[in-house]
Amino acid sequence: MVASQVAAGEVVERPASVIKELMENSLDAGAKSLEIEVRGAGSVLLRVSDDGSGMDREDALLSLERHATSKITSAADLATVRSMGFRGEALPSIASVSEFVLRTRQASASAGTEAVVKGGKIVAVREAGCAPGTTVEVRSLFFNVPARRKFLRSAATEAAHLDRAVETVALAFPGVALHYRRDGRAVHRLPASASLASRVADLYGAEERAALLEMPEVAGKGIRVSGLVSRPGATRADRGRQFFFVNGRAVENVFLSTGLREAYRQMLEPGRHPSLFVHIAMDPQAVDCNVHPAKREVRFRHGAEVRDALRSAVEAALRQARADWLQPVRAHLTARVPPPTDHVPPARPLRVAHQPELPRPVMPESPPDPGTAAPRVLSEEFRLVGALSRRYLLLEGGEGLVLLDQRAAHQRILFERLQRGVAGGGVAVQRLLAPAVFELPAREHEAVAGNLAVLAAAGFGVEVFGGRALKVEALPDFLAGRDPQRVMEEFAAACVSGGAPRLRGQAAEEAVRRAVARLALDEGGAKDEREQCALVTQLLACRLPYCDPDGRPVMLQFSWRELDRKFGRD
Repeated sequence: MVASQVAAGEVVERPASVIKELMENSLDAGAKSLEIEVRGAGSVLLRVSDDGSGMDREDALLSLERHATSKITSAADLATVRSMGFRGEALPSIASVSEFVLRTRQASASAGTEAVVKGGKIVAVREAGCAPGTTVEVRSLFFNVPARRKFLRSAATEAAHLDRAVETVALAFPGVALHYRRDGRAVHRLPASASLASRVADLYGAEERAALLEMPEVAGKGIRVSGLVSRPGATRADRGRQFFFVNGRAVENVFLSTGLREAYRQMLEPGRHPSLFVHIAMDPQAVDCNVHPAKREVRFRHGAEVRDALRSAVEAALRQARADWLQPVRAHLTARVPPPTDHVPPARPLRVAHQPELPRPVMPESPPDPGTAAPRVLSEEFRLVGALSRRYLLLEGGEGLVLLDQRAAHQRILFERLQRGVAGGGVAVQRLLAPAVFELPAREHEAVAGNLAVLAAAGFGVEVFGGRALKVEALPDFLAGRDPQRVMEEFAAACVSGGAPRLRGQAAEEAVRRAVARLALDEGGAKDEREQCALVTQLLACRLPYCDPDGRPVMLQFSWRELDRKFGRD
């Protein structure tokens, strides 16, 4: 009995663990419909009924024995597990810490079987009249293990875990109908769905579905990825809407979370997270789902390949969304301000190119010629309404209004110009009329001196000038006119905040990115329509026009439908 209760501790962590195991058994039995009922946050009652294959009397009793499973026949089968459950521990473990009733019947049988178990002891086994399929009732969970019951959280917390478990199964198997009741109230009544998108809409509503992008299926190296992912800007403060499924099983794995994070790099505001509903199909031999008692965590034979496949699928969805959104705008764009010329002859790496005096980008200093001012209409579907307090631009599109943050747009434009220049082997620079010489505090000076190669590749002409002094002879063209000392202070601050004076790879790029982002905050808003149109035109030419380099949104969209609803016109 003690051994059974110890095993139960591995499988039955809380009421949600029970619901998960029972639903997975139903799915393995071929169920197409599940009825779930919960009372008292699972401590009073947990019931799962299905229309699966059911069991005869002998199998029903065998299912209550530890490690008795029909889902594997040899140790070798563990390498190719295709069923949700396979250890044969769930039912006996649950029955050992509850008042347990199992009713089951095969469709071909005239009568079913009922087994009653209390605290692991079989109390009764008898014939029963019941519908084809299986029903399991679990009452008084942990009644005989008060120490375990004491560690349950509040009713609200346990109910939230129960809801999550049910939602996870509903998303893993959209084709299975699912009815879920908690304390007599219907929480979900989900019909069988033809697609994951329909199931998401049924679970979370049409607005949640509208905020998601369909991921084009990515297949290769025996891995197939499909699903839904957040539109840029439609993020959450938690990871509660991130679901990873591998061969139908909800899993956790560092390679999966890394792939998602890399796909959204530079698109997420700190503390924000995208929603994701992704299904990954792969050879069962390439994934080990036997590394955790509750089968939550998995281990991949080729984790990097799975990570790359997920990242590729998410990136493809984000690229397609950008193209779809920009197509009507670019097709009819009539602004007379030409886009910036970013192409320059490639310079030799880590050498500063000599360039003539260049104007600052985006914001022309000279007033526009009235005869060449850009019209307010940017396109047939995209019209500039005006500026709001020199900080925002209001645009009207065919599907609603767009509010654009001018500073965030300027940050994105400057950062991508820097990125393109570095990637192309050189950055257009502007030499200062006279070198700027100044001193920095010791730590900041060390940060700059330790990263001269990084700065040179980004278009900065900087050298150590003895002691704590620096000499700046050139800046990237898009920082022309800036105070060289302020520029170096911002770069040094970014290096110091990164925790290391000498930076490499992404860390170095990150430091330059943060410095440029801070410098762009000094920009005021566009002064007139010409500059406003120039800003929009240049932003739309960016690879990621939705967000600034720190992941904060550049544009907020408000559909006509959303506005009508806010004004009570639905």
